[in-house]
Amino acid sequence: MSASAQQEVFGSKKAWIIPLLCLLAGGALIGISTNLAKYAGEIGLTPLAFLFWSITGAAFILFTYALLRHELPPLNKPILRYYSIAALVSIAASNLIFFSAIPHVGAGFVALIISLPPLLTYLAAIVLRIEQFTKLRALGVVAALAGAGVLAARKFS
Repeated sequence: MSASAQQEVFGSKKAWIIPLLCLLAGGALIGISTNLAKYAGEIGLTPLAFLFWSITGAAFILFTYALLRHELPPLNKPILRYYSIAALVSIAASNLIFFSAIPHVGAGFVALIISLPPLLTYLAAIVLRIEQFTKLRALGVVAALAGAGVLAARKFS
């Protein structure tokens, strides 16, 4: 077996590690952000102020990273309009709703609600035949939805 063939086989065996680590890190960050939002409310910071500082901090980190790599994004009128609309629709508005709901329903319930769209997206992709049905993925979606159902039922009981 050639060196490139061995490297290809070795790489495919460990190909699941990076997606798994990204999934775990993303889940942990969602949990941390909702708990931080709860704590921010307890110390008197409004959801809008917490959202502002969160997004400003993330933007600063990303800008610094891009600056260090000499990969700044283009800044022209159409791009800035896209950035503004995408930030408002996909980040600011939804997170403001979530952070405002935390004092009323709890951080755990909000984190649970945040985790549902990817699951429902997978189901929609199967219905629209964008994604192939896979038993293992379907089992994962069913387990996640069952867990969400148990947590939701426990919250409302």
